[in-house]
Amino acid sequence: MRCVYKRIEKINKMRKYVYILSLIALVTLFFSTCKTSEKTVTESTSVNTTPAKETPVYEEAKAVTYLPPPPDSITEISINLVGDLMCHLPQTNNAKLSNGEYDFNPSFEYIKPYLQDADITIGNLETTFAGTIQPYAGYPAFNSPDAYCAAIKNAGFDFLVTANNHSMDTREAGLLRTIEVIKKNGLGYAGTYLNQRDHDSIRIVNIKGIKLGILNYTYGTNGAYPTQEHNYMLNVIDSAGIVNAIKSAKTKGADIVLVFYHMGVENIVEPTQAQKDAVRFALEAGASLVIGAHPHVIGPTEKVFSKTLNDTVFVAYSLGNFLSNQYWRYTDAGVILKLIIQKNETKKTTKFKEASYIPTWVYRGDGAKKMHILFPAQWASDSTKLPDFLNHSHQQKMLEAFDDTKKVLTRYNTELKLNSVK
Repeated sequence: MRCVYKRIEKINKMRKYVYILSLIALVTLFFSTCKTSEKTVTESTSVNTTPAKETPVYEEAKAVTYLPPPPDSITEISINLVGDLMCHLPQTNNAKLSNGEYDFNPSFEYIKPYLQDADITIGNLETTFAGTIQPYAGYPAFNSPDAYCAAIKNAGFDFLVTANNHSMDTREAGLLRTIEVIKKNGLGYAGTYLNQRDHDSIRIVNIKGIKLGILNYTYGTNGAYPTQEHNYMLNVIDSAGIVNAIKSAKTKGADIVLVFYHMGVENIVEPTQAQKDAVRFALEAGASLVIGAHPHVIGPTEKVFSKTLNDTVFVAYSLGNFLSNQYWRYTDAGVILKLIIQKNETKKTTKFKEASYIPTWVYRGDGAKKMHILFPAQWASDSTKLPDFLNHSHQQKMLEAFDDTKKVLTRYNTELKLNSVK
């Protein structure tokens, strides 16, 4: 009987365990089903719900100040140029004083202020200073007193070009002494030289920070040339040499190059083909300014576009006589040509800006002591400015010189400005 009870008790315990296990299984199944359902709802919500957009917040626009670029740093210089500074024998005789000395200063008395109103004034010296070793003379072989050079300096000149057909009038010794006299008077020079080193030292003048290269050449010297070993003494026109010199000047720091030629046909206003060719190869090599002398009459001017520089350049074929004893029409008329050069320090460029002029006229006198005097030709229109020794006939010749000069200079360049005079 006891065994039966034990078996029944054991069966009851097993039922109890089965019940507990069944209960645990049901609870586990319930929670598992809840999680699965919860996950499905959560995923569904995540897929189908679009986040709400935020309302943008706009800030008030800030004021912007626009500043203009700083102005370019500009420097300008002015160059005065004149033609032939000749000294015929009547000029020398008239300048002789009672004590045997010479004074040429009166020749520049009235024109001096207009020569001095530039940063540099350049003239073409067409005589020599060989001293008293040979007589003073005019055409055809010029030799003038040293006092002529002193008067040129006193008048306001700073630089002389010396290569011309009269450079060798007193041969090599006269050429060399002429340079020494020029140097003694504190003037610069180009065209003739003391030695090879002097020749190779291209003239670059620093004016207010603008470096101006100055080159000077002549077509010839009336048949009298330096010896072969002294070729350096004189610059003769040679296209290859000039091109190389212009490029060398640029390499050595010249901001702008001026080429001064002595060539053309005497008493002929219009330039020859040879003059035009010489101008062309100077411009093609990079020159900005080409000036001429020798014809003893004024020639036309031009503004030309240079492909080499991609800018406008300036040409004056002949500046004519400035001071001489020549008295026929056109030869007694001269000009002070003023060129303005502008350097832009910011853009690192230097260029020709503009040109203007003052016509001049030489009074030769009528036997009185006052002879070979330069005047601004514009004075012809105002007789109150004229000194007493000028009569109506002189005034008319002065007016003729003014009209001729204006007409020729502006023939191909109507933009050339006439400068006012006091």
